[in-house]
Amino acid sequence: MERAEFLRIRANISKLYAFTFFQMFLVIIPVIVPYFQARGLNLQQVFTLQGIFGGALILCDAPAGYIADVVGRKKTMLIGSVVCAIGWQLLCFGKTFNDFVIYEMVLGIGLSLQSGCDVAILYNTLDKLRLRGSGAGYLGRRLTYSTVGEGMASLLGGFLAGLSLNYPAYAMAAVSWIPVFIAASIYEPPGQTLARTSHAENLRAIGRAVFAHSKLLTYALIAFIFYGFATFVAVWSMQPYWQSRGLSIHSFGYLWAANNFIVAFVARYVYRLERKVGSVPVVIAVAILPIIGFFGMGLVPGLLGLLFTLSFPICRAGNQVIFQDAINKRVPAEMRATANSVASLGMRALFLFFGPLIGGVLDAKGPDHAMVVLGSIYLVGFFLVAWPLLSQRRNFTT
Repeated sequence: MERAEFLRIRANISKLYAFTFFQMFLVIIPVIVPYFQARGLNLQQVFTLQGIFGGALILCDAPAGYIADVVGRKKTMLIGSVVCAIGWQLLCFGKTFNDFVIYEMVLGIGLSLQSGCDVAILYNTLDKLRLRGSGAGYLGRRLTYSTVGEGMASLLGGFLAGLSLNYPAYAMAAVSWIPVFIAASIYEPPGQTLARTSHAENLRAIGRAVFAHSKLLTYALIAFIFYGFATFVAVWSMQPYWQSRGLSIHSFGYLWAANNFIVAFVARYVYRLERKVGSVPVVIAVAILPIIGFFGMGLVPGLLGLLFTLSFPICRAGNQVIFQDAINKRVPAEMRATANSVASLGMRALFLFFGPLIGGVLDAKGPDHAMVVLGSIYLVGFFLVAWPLLSQRRNFTT
């Protein structure tokens, strides 16, 4: 490899970190539920919107990942970034439930096109640089940049919301264009795309690679989806939970930032912990944390229950570093974007079916009851999802 090409490929790493930082610089997210409520939506409608968003991802995620593997991840990621930016403009000007349905669908299409592309480019870059065995470390740093960006955006969003709930939406509409320019500057390593001649054979090969390669890969994929769903539900339940504890909207940004900074810290070091103690204790921790978190939030009264919300950022970091690394190491380079999209699709499919139901329980019974129900589900899920993965007794780093 010539030095000029080596430097171009090496520069991808810092550019991908910058991309994920600004992709997750979501100024509106810490106050998105009050923002919707201020426009007349109830919690069931808010969760229904997320179900619609998940539906858009379900329809588009896997096809978009396949398109990225065929035509190129950079091109697909760039188009997705433009579509996402358009979606954030729609949120800024939306006023009714139907307006927000269109916003969720456009944003879902944009994120589908982005989904898995940056991780695929990162792992392909590491392959070209002959750093294949260090994926978890780079994935951890990627998640650190992502959550630091989200945390800093949360501080800004909370401050702006104190002035007006409209200001975070305006800021989000402006910031959303930055990932477009970063994506345009990325250099995709050549020679790591699927053939364009036989799509049927490509799909069969992807199916074999993702679902028939090994039991460990299949179980890791299922666990990644199941525990990703836990942290996603927690994200959308957190703001109603804070409201039920009498917290002011001014504090939402600080609390959201604290959660993200915890993710950033844990993501930076969790792969080192796994190398030191092995995969089994880490998998057990990821599986137990949602049980502790949901039951603690539902059963412990007052502000003390806030301590249990800390379970979810730790779970999120472990899930997105350890499980996602296990998946990407075992999938061929030319189909990584599709594999990552399938993982994202699974999580969104769960939310499509169960999100509105959870929102209805939150409206009717309140956050405490909903958290106990979710805790019970994840207690059962430990034996149905985590235990089969643990039964493999194999270290993800191998």
